[in-house]
Amino acid sequence: MNKALTLYNKNSLEFINEEFKIEILTNDCLFTEGPVWNKEGYYLFSDTTANVIYKILPQGDKEVFLQDAGTGNPEDPDLKPGQAGSNGLAYDNSGKLLICQHGGHAIARYDGHQISPFITSFENKPFNSPNDLVFHNDQRLYFSDPPYGLKDGKLNPSKFQSFAGVYCWNNGNIQLVCDKYQYPNGVCLTHDQKHLFICSNKPFEKFISIYDTSNNLFEKILAEENSDGIECDRNGNIYLCNKDGLIILDKDGQRSAIVELPAIPSNLCWGGGYMKDLLITAREYVLLIKGFLK
Repeated sequence: MNKALTLYNKNSLEFINEEFKIEILTNDCLFTEGPVWNKEGYYLFSDTTANVIYKILPQGDKEVFLQDAGTGNPEDPDLKPGQAGSNGLAYDNSGKLLICQHGGHAIARYDGHQISPFITSFENKPFNSPNDLVFHNDQRLYFSDPPYGLKDGKLNPSKFQSFAGVYCWNNGNIQLVCDKYQYPNGVCLTHDQKHLFICSNKPFEKFISIYDTSNNLFEKILAEENSDGIECDRNGNIYLCNKDGLIILDKDGQRSAIVELPAIPSNLCWGGGYMKDLLITAREYVLLIKGFLK
């Protein structure tokens, strides 16, 4: 048995490669977040505190991809110290990079040459500090907007939103999907795109919500769990980032396994040629588990 793996359900070994190894790609960042796989064969991730997006080269080294990616002033009194940078990242169907900007209080788009504002406000007010985002196949964009990046991590309704929400952008129109959380965090879609998962990392809101993407309505609570980032696999399993490590839930929300990591994870994404590798951001670390899925 792999020492890093704790099983709650032995059926987990039907999809997990038990002999996986956790590779440390880097451990000298400040606070890593928002990993994303580029189909050209590399990963990007945010160092939110450093205000930099890094590229992971095929051999595992990192290089600066974008400076000042969050377009925030580190001295801005409206921001929490160290929170001027970018967070979640995602690609649209044209290959442009979408960036959750704490400092810019917006979703920005990078076309390979410059960063431009993309989604900047809701009901004529800037967002708080967009955190995570995910594209539906039909190019609807779901994203969370907690106040983590604001001063003291608290809402500032005189300048920004008066609540923390999860939104759906659809061809220029923005719909508020969820306002049940004070600190909505990770968002992900099921493999069939029919359901959206939303979670929080705060102990006082320990529940994962499921929304029906056909109408963006609340469906049910999946599990009483906290998570920062969240991801799904093709078999319906759910992967959570919390203080215990990488938590794997089955499709019914029951714990099936835990992977122990060298630091508390913040987010994760699938990558590699067959999308079976798992890249995990964890405080100063970026970790790679090649061939995690069978």
